[in-house]
Amino acid sequence: MDEIVKGLVSLRPAPAPTSTEVPGGWADGFTSSTGRYSTPEVETSIKKLKDLGPAAFPYLIKHLEDDRYSYSDQPFISNSDGPGWSNNSVGSAVYLVLTNGITFAGGYKIREGPDGKDLIPLTITDFIAVRGGMKAWVEAVKDRSRAAVFTEFIDWCIAEEKKRGFKDKEDEDRIVSVYLKKRAEIETPGKK
Repeated sequence: MDEIVKGLVSLRPAPAPTSTEVPGGWADGFTSSTGRYSTPEVETSIKKLKDLGPAAFPYLIKHLEDDRYSYSDQPFISNSDGPGWSNNSVGSAVYLVLTNGITFAGGYKIREGPDGKDLIPLTITDFIAVRGGMKAWVEAVKDRSRAAVFTEFIDWCIAEEKKRGFKDKEDEDRIVSVYLKKRAEIETPGKK
């Protein structure tokens, strides 16, 4: 597994964080299916680690603090603020694998609650926190399938959204349907 993790280290330098242009000669580095700017080796390693499923999670958590450069994306992809590139570390790539690339799945950035106050989406980070943190969550899911792990996250989101309430039935139906669609995508045969 060390060789696969080593493959998360980019063979190219990171683009300048303030640049909004694709670095010269780097246009072939974009992965259309992910929107990331990365090398083929990085993408292959991400795929291999995802394919290993949650059984690999206990090994991977020790790499969460690895700060070597792995890949880049634009802020509109990574949901970060500011212009230019968001350069991501090997630790970020590992987190991407651990969380199945799911930041949030509710299909909204902000919504109105039943009391008129704004609510932000529930995140995988919230879910992991209520499960006792990363180490406890990894220990709990290491023997399960990837689909079971992430459908549990979606089910938790739906239950929590219902506890928080909705401004009306239409809002509830719209938001819950987005979660159910994401759940169906996760359950698609062939995905771990």
